[in-house]
Amino acid sequence: MSTLRVSIEDMVSLKVRARGRGKKELPAVLYQCLPERAMSLFATIPCGAFAVSIPGNSAPGSGCPILKAVPPAADGFVVVYDRAPNGRYEAATVRYRDKSFALADFIPFARRRMGESVGILKAIPGRYAYVAPTREEWGVILRDNGYVAWDPSGMPCDADPEHVANLRAQGSSGILARVPVFAGDKRPREDVLPVFARVEATFDSNPGPGSDWIGFAEYQRVRASRTCPPESTLSGFREWLRRLTEECGFKCWVLCPGMLFGDRQEWWGERSRRRTEHEGVDFATGLLPNGETGNIPGGVPVRSLADGDVVAVLDDFIGKTVVVRHSAISREDGDVFYTCLSHIQPRVRPMDSVAGGQIVGTTGKSTGTSAPSHIHLTGAWIPKTLVPSEIRMDHIHPGFVPVALVDFMNELRGNPLCSLCPLEGGPAK
Repeated sequence: MSTLRVSIEDMVSLKVRARGRGKKELPAVLYQCLPERAMSLFATIPCGAFAVSIPGNSAPGSGCPILKAVPPAADGFVVVYDRAPNGRYEAATVRYRDKSFALADFIPFARRRMGESVGILKAIPGRYAYVAPTREEWGVILRDNGYVAWDPSGMPCDADPEHVANLRAQGSSGILARVPVFAGDKRPREDVLPVFARVEATFDSNPGPGSDWIGFAEYQRVRASRTCPPESTLSGFREWLRRLTEECGFKCWVLCPGMLFGDRQEWWGERSRRRTEHEGVDFATGLLPNGETGNIPGGVPVRSLADGDVVAVLDDFIGKTVVVRHSAISREDGDVFYTCLSHIQPRVRPMDSVAGGQIVGTTGKSTGTSAPSHIHLTGAWIPKTLVPSEIRMDHIHPGFVPVALVDFMNELRGNPLCSLCPLEGGPAK
């Protein structure tokens, strides 16, 4: 059985995500109220070594609020989420009609109840519910292994012009998704129920009845195929890494869980869950010549990986991000390679041309955040249709499908300048 937990978006909305605060200040328990018909969610909770969530305070098909206080007695049932040592809120018990069930016991109970009341849950052939998710919503879907728990009764059953407009709206993920609609075989097809279902997606920019749809597993395969760094930059990346290691006075970098591409936790403080998958690699600590581990020094030069043009200098949560467009490096589909060097003190401005190895900024010190000083490197394939001068931080987002974030991990594994920690945890200061 997969783990049922509160999504990171709901944790943020409830302000229960640790950000430099002690765990004692955060509630030990959260409560989610669900209507009787949501019993079907527990009858269809997926199996696997991953976590899923039921939308709480903001998402398509929401209406199952998550509360910090014990809710008053009401129809339906209440899921009780305990705060785990890792800071996540995970379902432990379910309260239903004055009884308390362990989650593992409630699931077979829910299946029996659904079988008695509505029959066997089956997908209605050819019927789907559609949504154009925001970047945050698509990010939750990615974290939930493609499963969603939306209520299709409040969702359109066709891809309509509003969906197309939403695809182009600010904050959109840039992708249209759909889920099959389920009903019990004892009830009419119009009596659809919320279930855990895996999304399908289309890359069609003007979706309609004839669009090609792919399952989530195929979407993940396509997504992974787009993350490869350009071959022409690999030697430059190795030289960039060598020079940065030398100028920091390290023998090698110490890269712990949370610092790596795609990681879902922070590596500092309480190691809270990240809002999204990690967009790049964090260079923060290294092995000193005396054998001790040290933090990245301040004032170290930060250099461009390759020739390019600075298209933006953006604020980030520690310092500034320098965005470099490498216009000579592109793919057949028209995507252009970019690099983002984040949390630094810039020495360049937009419109500046830079050469590979040229200094674009220096490392700084953390201010107003619990995160220690570090360099965050992101590579990205960005469509040529995205105007360089209009690029923002939220374009460099795992939930923004048109941009393909680059995975440099193959260049770090086995590299003598990198030591990848196999254990959970990492530097806490």
